[in-house]
Amino acid sequence: MRARSSFADLTRLIESRPISRGRLRRVLNAPPSAATTREWWASLPDAEHSRLLKQVPLLVGNLDGIPWAVRVRANRESLGRAINALESGASIERALGSASAFAGGEIKSILADASRGELRDRERLVHQLKELHSGRGFVDRGGKPRFVLAFDPERDSIVEYVGPAISESEDPLASPFAEGVTSVGVFVPGNEARLLDFEGKAHTMSELLKLAPAGKAGLVVWQGGRFPRGPLALSAAMADGLARKLGTFVNSIPRDGRVALTAFGFSFGGGVTGRAMSLGMRVDRVVHVSSAGLGHGVTSLDDLPASARVPHYSLLAPVDPSVGLILGINVHLPFLGRAGHFGHGADPASTPGVVRLETGVLGAAQEKRSAGAPLSLGDLLTGHTTILEQWGTTAKQNMAAVLMGDGAEVELAPDAGALARVAQRFMLPYAPFLKVREPELRRVG
Repeated sequence: MRARSSFADLTRLIESRPISRGRLRRVLNAPPSAATTREWWASLPDAEHSRLLKQVPLLVGNLDGIPWAVRVRANRESLGRAINALESGASIERALGSASAFAGGEIKSILADASRGELRDRERLVHQLKELHSGRGFVDRGGKPRFVLAFDPERDSIVEYVGPAISESEDPLASPFAEGVTSVGVFVPGNEARLLDFEGKAHTMSELLKLAPAGKAGLVVWQGGRFPRGPLALSAAMADGLARKLGTFVNSIPRDGRVALTAFGFSFGGGVTGRAMSLGMRVDRVVHVSSAGLGHGVTSLDDLPASARVPHYSLLAPVDPSVGLILGINVHLPFLGRAGHFGHGADPASTPGVVRLETGVLGAAQEKRSAGAPLSLGDLLTGHTTILEQWGTTAKQNMAAVLMGDGAEVELAPDAGALARVAQRFMLPYAPFLKVREPELRRVG
């Protein structure tokens, strides 16, 4: 792995006149630790802070350890520059001050397509960036811009805090969360995650905030790197790289003991979350949502470090065509080196110690279920992405309850035995939930 940038690297970067685009990219590709960044940022006078916000917002907006309020301003500046460059036909890499800014990145691919006359994705890109820059978002923020915590197109990195407010403090050691917030989720999407689709991820997960008491919860939507596509979703090496970035981001958040963090990993993102936990990411609860596994190399919760043995939950709907066949894979082909690791570890839905939650029914069937009326397979939440895309479901209610904690009640999935596990593996439409039964509830610790 590339060595982290140092305090001296940061100092040399900002002392160069003009600021070296190549050196900037090297720092962003191998960022310093959050502790180093805090020390460096605190050593600078206010005038230098203002200069860097104007000259290199790409740097300020993407370093863990810089206060969130400052990162939001920097990323708003970067988004504005990217939009202006796209609309004027100018070089985006020059607008953002970074060398080789889109080598292999999603935006480079979109612009290459646009040069051949394929403009649809380019138009979608401009729309997405405008929404992130000045769109309404999904919660009432009192007129404040969206809280974009990272925006680095070269690394396909975009991170947003979805919530009504953040702390305005510029103290790098102060909690970034607004007064009154007690629970914050960190959501990691699955493979195929792209900048063009980011808005949808933030939108569907914002339902958890609408189900929580007003002003009590927030949510980070973390898409902090390049996610795999197609068969590469089985790559443990790609999950490992993202897991290290995720853990660094989460562990850099100053915490004062009043806010509980819950990690939500969806599909491939579950493998990323699990791997981050095995590498030392610190959260209070973990929820595996249609997850690909507990993390490569993890066969049970006992394989996790003591700090990661926090309450674990899982949700897996019947007839999931994406992860059913790959759950439990832990393969290493030594002749391929690091690239020879495949699979994402144990199945969260059947691992002892992981509490499996009911995915239940679709929103339209909630009244039917409450009335005790017979249910059909069409009333159930089934499949893979539906667990995120559908609103008003039992699954989302359970996710919101885990997010809030403090005695909130979740509905447990019944232990349907070996037959249900075989059906899950081979995507057979077996749903024990159709049997009439009283919900089994448990309070979140």
